[in-house]
Amino acid sequence: MFGDNPPSYPQKINFLLVPGFSLFGLTSMLGPLRHANRTSNRELYQWQLISEFGGLVCSSDEIEIMSHTSINPQLDCETLIICAGYQPQDQISSALLGFIRRQANHGADIGTQDTAAYIAAAAGILDGYRTTMHWENLESMALTYPKVKLCQELLVVDRRRFSCPGALSGLDMMLHLITTQHGNGLATAVSDELIYTDKRDHSAPQRTQLQVRIDSRNPRLNEAIQLMERNLEEPLSIPELAEYVGVSDRELERVFKHYLQITPNAFYRNLRLDQARWMLQQTTNSVTSISVACGFASISHFTRSYQKRFNKNPSQQR
Repeated sequence: MFGDNPPSYPQKINFLLVPGFSLFGLTSMLGPLRHANRTSNRELYQWQLISEFGGLVCSSDEIEIMSHTSINPQLDCETLIICAGYQPQDQISSALLGFIRRQANHGADIGTQDTAAYIAAAAGILDGYRTTMHWENLESMALTYPKVKLCQELLVVDRRRFSCPGALSGLDMMLHLITTQHGNGLATAVSDELIYTDKRDHSAPQRTQLQVRIDSRNPRLNEAIQLMERNLEEPLSIPELAEYVGVSDRELERVFKHYLQITPNAFYRNLRLDQARWMLQQTTNSVTSISVACGFASISHFTRSYQKRFNKNPSQQR
């Protein structure tokens, strides 16, 4: 799809809306296609919204969108983009997975947006492929589908599979499509129409740089937090962290309290608990396995810590 001109025009793209999909993510993909048609004065792209049952589909914003058709057996897609949002595992059905597999078997280009890679992986069409999804879900996805090659980028294209992590990255993805098929001139004109003047490279990271997120330029603090984020399952001790970043335990404590008003231990524990919450919401893994994956030595310690931070037990988070 990317770099190849379609055999005929208009190029037909089907968007499969899964309940709870991101409305912002959908419109960020449709806008560039509409403007490409308008700016070129040709119908380069034509799209259709489909859903499992047809009719209205509720987005994560609780706004219902009317789909054009259902996933009926007569529907063959040249290009299929699966759009999902919160808790994609709850929306999986045998009919949905069967439809996705059939499109893959027929040679369709298949894309995923936001958390839809989880659904495509469940259909078995991403094994051995590079893909991306929203950064909050990457860790749980990696645990559930180890054969999928996950990376945290804005756009990943691997043979007949492509993916973006949702929200504004859909706009980046469609501008890249327009560029590869119809040239930078048209893509730039579409960007100007959308008042989007700073196009991002598809390999750019999904998250703001750490020093901006925590509003700190202290290199020791940044390095310590990066080490924490990379070592959630087997947490490093504070002396180990201090040694890695080249300061004393006491100095590391002082830096955390000065910039973040929290101790290194408490900050590290909160990172692990935040990860646990997302795994509870986004996977079907057991509470015990999640506690281990987030570096807690015992389920009782995990439960007490979780209750203290979120005012509910881990089992109540599902």
